[in-house]
Amino acid sequence: QTAAKDQQETMTSSSAPPPPAPSSGNAPRTGPTHVSEAAYEFLLAEILHWVEKECAKETRRRLGPAASDSDAKTTATGGTGRDDATATETAQSREERAIMSAERAAAKIERLGFDVGYRLCERLAQHKALGPPPAAASSSSGKDGPDPSASVQLEAVKFLCKEFWTEVFRKQIDKLQTNHRGVFVLKDHELRWLRRLPPEDETARVAAIKMLAFPCGLIRGALSNLGIAAVVSCDFLADGKNMAACSFNIKVKS
Repeated sequence: QTAAKDQQETMTSSSAPPPPAPSSGNAPRTGPTHVSEAAYEFLLAEILHWVEKECAKETRRRLGPAASDSDAKTTATGGTGRDDATATETAQSREERAIMSAERAAAKIERLGFDVGYRLCERLAQHKALGPPPAAASSSSGKDGPDPSASVQLEAVKFLCKEFWTEVFRKQIDKLQTNHRGVFVLKDHELRWLRRLPPEDETARVAAIKMLAFPCGLIRGALSNLGIAAVVSCDFLADGKNMAACSFNIKVKS
């Protein structure tokens, strides 16, 4: 009787209908995932805000409770005689704290950009040979021939201006200048991250300077991945009239 019951259950399970096929909406995607460009801009803005807050906290922690005590004393007193000197010292200490916090934030943002640029260049340049051809390298090995390292640096910077910049900003660098002695100037007439900033506004200029620390780190990190140690700085092309027009100055370390 038990065997007959097991056989009946087996026949019932085998005759059960197959599970329904997944609908097209639940099917896994095989193509690339696209993210809105505005999402990256919002993320960068939040990263800058977070870095500023963390650096301000770190600065207050390093200076200790003395600065907070002096601020409290200045607020409690009337600000006459000796208190005026105390208020002046407190204002100076506040300014020093603000400068120190801004410097820490810029350095941290630049290090974040360095890490991103290093990793991105690792992916983009893994199948690209950057350097002079063997014939040119062998012919320039003499004392009077051109330095092969200069051509390697030039090829690396050209790679930055084309493939690397296109991957990040969807456009190439507008102009590249060099003195062939380890100094390069990359000019972008419309940096995408700065297009929405109003012209001739001091607050927008300060925000742009903070944001430009990240692409400076991108450039330095990419060059470091290519074996080139450099110092990268930035400047505005139109003296603040157009925040999106900027230049990046690269000085290769000898």
